[in-house]
Amino acid sequence: MTYEQALAIAKRAFEEELRRHNWDRVKAYEEMMLREDRDPQLREAVTVVGWHTNFATRH
Repeated sequence: MTYEQALAIAKRAFEEELRRHNWDRVKAYEEMMLREDRDPQLREAVTVVGWHTNFATRH
């Protein structure tokens, strides 16, 4: 999975949760953590985005 694909999956999932929870970012984040446990593709996407962000921001 490329970074672009992973980012699209993670963004889409987070935006869905934001809409479901009336744009409450805290509730959406909590739901994303639960959803990540149930969806292996989302878990992989979040991991790829996290690793990319972690290594891209090192000095």
